[in-house]
Amino acid sequence: MVAMSGTPLVSFVMSVRDGERYLAAAIDSVLEQTLTDFELVVIDDGSTDSSPQILDEYASSDERVLVHRQENSGLTRSLNRGFAHARAALIARLDADDVARPDRLERQVGYLARNPEVGLVGGAVVFIDGDGRPFAEAQYPTSDAEIRAAFSFTTPFVHSAATMRREVWDAAGGYRTAFPYAEDLDLWVRIGAVSQLANLGETVVSYRIHPQQITLAQLERQSLSVLGARIVSRALAQGRPDPFAETALVDGQELLRAGASVEDMTTEFVQLAVWLAKTLSRAGQTEAAARLFGEAEARARSDSGSRALVSSVEVARERVRSR
Repeated sequence: MVAMSGTPLVSFVMSVRDGERYLAAAIDSVLEQTLTDFELVVIDDGSTDSSPQILDEYASSDERVLVHRQENSGLTRSLNRGFAHARAALIARLDADDVARPDRLERQVGYLARNPEVGLVGGAVVFIDGDGRPFAEAQYPTSDAEIRAAFSFTTPFVHSAATMRREVWDAAGGYRTAFPYAEDLDLWVRIGAVSQLANLGETVVSYRIHPQQITLAQLERQSLSVLGARIVSRALAQGRPDPFAETALVDGQELLRAGASVEDMTTEFVQLAVWLAKTLSRAGQTEAAARLFGEAEARARSDSGSRALVSSVEVARERVRSR
C-alpha cells in the first residue's frame, strides 16, 4: 500500500460516470507520475457499471486515491465537489477516459514554480481512439497574449491537460452550471481575468476520442455555452461586467439578450460539429462522422446559415474523403 502523509503538492480531480472501459488506464496514468507528491480525488457521479468496484480496488491499495460518491449530478457539480475536497494548492484535471503522460505533473508544476504570474497551464495533446491508438497531435497557443486572442474562435486548452493554482480557481468562482458542456472554457476565460495563462509546447495528455463522448442534443447545448463563454471573454477583455453573472442557464434567449444573433448560434454549432466530425473520422469512426457532417450541412443550409457556412462544411468533408 502506498501511504500519503501531510498536504500533497498537487490534487488531481477526476469525475466518472459509468466509465469502466477506460477508468483503470486513466488512474494508472496518475499513479505512474514521475512527481509522486499528489492525491487523486475521484467523484463517482452515480455510476451503475463496475466503476465503483474499480475505484474501491485502487483506493484500498493506494491511500492517495480518495473516492467520494454521489447521486448523478452532472460533470460541473461533480468537479466543484472534487475541488472542494482537494487539499493541495495546485489542482490538475484529468477526465476518466484520458491518459496523462508520466512527466505531465513534473513539467507543469515546474513551469508554475518558475512563472508565479501564471495561474493556469495546459499543454499539447495526442489524440487517441477508443483502443488507445494515437491518430493526431494538437498544439495550442503557448503565450498569454496568444491564448487570449484565441478565445474568440477556439478553446485554447484541453480540459484534461489543465493544471491550475487553487487560488485562481477560487478567485474565478469555480465552474458554473450555466455553461453545460463548456464549463471549462467559461472557467478559463474567468481565470484569465485574475491571472496569466500558458500552455506547454510538450505533450502532457493523450486525449481520447470516441462516439459516446457527446450526443447531438449535448452538442447543441455545448455550442450555445461556447458562444456564451466567448461573449464573456469579450466583455471582460473590454472591462465590462460579465453578462451572465446571474444567469442560471445560457440558452438561446439569454444569448440574444447579450447581443448574439441566431446566425451566430448556427455558426458556432456548425463549426463545432465539423470539428468533431473531422476528429471522429480520423479516429476511424466514419459513421458517426458522416452523421455529424450531415447535421452540420443541414444547419448550414437553414435560414440562419449561409453559403459560406455550407461551403466550409463541404470543403471539410471533401478533405476527409480524400485522405
